[in-house]
Amino acid sequence: MFELAYPLFLWGLFLIPLYIFYELIIKEKKRPKINYNRFDILKEITSHSSLLRFIPIILRSLLLAALVIAIARPRLTHKEELIRGKGIDIMLSIDVSGSMKALDFKPDNRLEAAKSVAMDFIEGRKNDRIGVVEFASHAFTICPLTTDYSLLSHIVSNIDFPQDDSGTAIGMGIATSVARMLDSQTENKIIILITDGANNTGEIDPITAAQLAATNNIKIYPVGIGSHGLVDFPFQHPRYGTQYRKVEIEYDMDSLHQIAQITGVSQAWEATNTEEFRQVIKEIDSLEPSEYEVEHYYKYNELFHWLLLVSVLLLAIEILYRTILRIEII
Repeated sequence: MFELAYPLFLWGLFLIPLYIFYELIIKEKKRPKINYNRFDILKEITSHSSLLRFIPIILRSLLLAALVIAIARPRLTHKEELIRGKGIDIMLSIDVSGSMKALDFKPDNRLEAAKSVAMDFIEGRKNDRIGVVEFASHAFTICPLTTDYSLLSHIVSNIDFPQDDSGTAIGMGIATSVARMLDSQTENKIIILITDGANNTGEIDPITAAQLAATNNIKIYPVGIGSHGLVDFPFQHPRYGTQYRKVEIEYDMDSLHQIAQITGVSQAWEATNTEEFRQVIKEIDSLEPSEYEVEHYYKYNELFHWLLLVSVLLLAIEILYRTILRIEII
């Protein structure tokens, strides 16, 4: 960013028109008058220098402008941040099972809503390590704990349904998230579990996985998403392509509450639309603040020395001009 350290000095630029007025008007009137009746000869003698006489005035005006701007001290400013504090380790465990295709959340389906809200959450955190696990019939770590929020957002934006999305292994999603935090030395560790279904597959059940999290001092914030009643759900017809039917998808809030309480969280949350979903994540965000402070400092690239160099060059040009051509302002 460009700025001037002392912008008030720019008022000095008004000296330039005053100087030009003095040279062309006041000084001109003080010139001695010559009585000469052969104007044709006089015109021929002076015509070659009629324009050249303005060059010293132009050079001095530019010299004065360069000096005034240099005194105002132009510079390029680079703002930087230094973040100090204790961060939190956060794993986002996101359900990508087939039921997340239901079209009751904006902008598209439940998974797209989860991705959008997750990216907003990532953008709002500072000094925290965040990782992402996705689960359907199996669970996979798609991003380990990191503070590279740009990478995180890119990875989350590219989450899609796996080929085998027929099951919902909530226990495996929790256990995989816990495994990613076992080597963490951070004092506060949490898992935000986002699902719209009941556990129906996987080698580890959700309660056992929650107990494993509690043993390692990891809190789980479960969020059940999905509207109640019938919702539009896409099906692939072999002849007509994507078709939509009304289905009812139930999620097990009782188990989600139990998971939360096992790990020391008072309750699970439920969201039936995108706006409720955003508010739930904001509430969870406020419950787990990071302890940090941001110190702003600035780096400056000074430019005034370039203007001083220009001033010296202009002065040298004028001296050479007067010395070589021996032309004085008349």
